[in-house]
Amino acid sequence: MRRKSVDPLVMNNSKSHIGTLLLLYVAFLFYGALFPFRGWSVPIDSIIEIVLYGWLEDIFLFDIVQNLLFFLPFGLFAGTYLLMQKRHLTVVFLLATLASFCTSCCIEILQTYNPARIPSLLDMSLNTISGFLGACFAIPFARYYPFILEWVKDSLHLGNKQNLWPLLGIAVWMGWGCYQLYPFIPTLHPTQLYLTIEPVLLFLKREIPFHPIRFCHYALQAMMLYFSGKLFLTPNRFHGILITFITVMLIGKLAIVNRLLSIEMILGCLFAVGILYIGHRLLTQSLDRPLAFLRSTSR
Repeated sequence: MRRKSVDPLVMNNSKSHIGTLLLLYVAFLFYGALFPFRGWSVPIDSIIEIVLYGWLEDIFLFDIVQNLLFFLPFGLFAGTYLLMQKRHLTVVFLLATLASFCTSCCIEILQTYNPARIPSLLDMSLNTISGFLGACFAIPFARYYPFILEWVKDSLHLGNKQNLWPLLGIAVWMGWGCYQLYPFIPTLHPTQLYLTIEPVLLFLKREIPFHPIRFCHYALQAMMLYFSGKLFLTPNRFHGILITFITVMLIGKLAIVNRLLSIEMILGCLFAVGILYIGHRLLTQSLDRPLAFLRSTSR
């Protein structure tokens, strides 16, 4: 089967979208790497000495994995943007890796002024490798990105000046997502991962009770997402996108500092979406039967 051709306008817009994603992720990198933003002070030792030697006693496996993942999206977006600029593959890898190194170097230098952070040459090296790996993934991603962008546009109604309801629905989803992932500080620390799912484990061990009010709270939130999603999502992809969005947000909380998962949260969202989905199907079937009968009698 021949692949559907991409609209040239979509191809041109892809560059600006990738550039925007790259800038947003750079802002996220600096935010996540420099948090908290209080208690900063001028380091006693030289910056070079801190970066080169001050980290040797603070090497952890989770930190290595975290730094290998941290710059993957940066390399992906940077590499994709360069590929869309028709740059040679060698230039793409070189510039994306160099940009990863420079960005990481800037972050590590700024971290020397933050006593809560441990700047290190190891982090810089791992971030550079991560950026290179992200650039490798950019090769298949750049090929399919225009089609992904078309799929997204076919799944959304963005509205216009006369119809702002879709923007309200998008704002509700974005607000809920930010509420779930705040303060947006990623971590793969084993203790944090355990603390996130600890309420679920304690419930399964029957050490804490089930809270019906909290269950209703998250069920109402899922209902809010359901009805607001109707404002901007196309019907044929609505349920799949809704379930994926809720799942990604809940899983994403595992890697966010000071966020917790609870059994009421999971069951509340599943219950509300399931009931509304079943109700939608039953209502659709009940309406289709009279319409089909009327069509058959009118012939």
